[in-house]
Amino acid sequence: MRLTIPLLALLATLVTLPAGAAMYKWNDANGKTQYGQFPPAGVNATLIRSEQKPKSAPTRKPLDQQMKELNSQLEERKTAEAEAAAKKQNAEIRKQNCATARKNLTQLGYGGNRLAQMPDGSYQRLDEAEKQKMIKKNEDAIKEFCD
Repeated sequence: MRLTIPLLALLATLVTLPAGAAMYKWNDANGKTQYGQFPPAGVNATLIRSEQKPKSAPTRKPLDQQMKELNSQLEERKTAEAEAAAKKQNAEIRKQNCATARKNLTQLGYGGNRLAQMPDGSYQRLDEAEKQKMIKKNEDAIKEFCD
């Protein structure tokens, strides 16, 4: 019981001290360990907790610099979105070109002398040499546009 009360008093004192206060430990004339913020003069005291300096507030950048950075980020985002849209559109065009080349190659593979639509929109019958040229052209297109 004798130890409990002083221990509780010491604990209460430590808990109620300001958070930034320095704490010292020393032995008194009777040989008992004492704790406090201010040790008596002429006593060999040990610093057990130093004063904590307040943390400095984070520094903020000037508003105009923040605005420049935000505008820069916005421009980067717009550029990235435009590149992504262009890439998606390019992929769609490649897919269409692939499908067209496959369709043309299939139609050229049918037997007989069929009509073929020319780039100007007219239709013309192909001889065997022109047919082979068109087959080669469509095979090359398949290699280029189909993954």
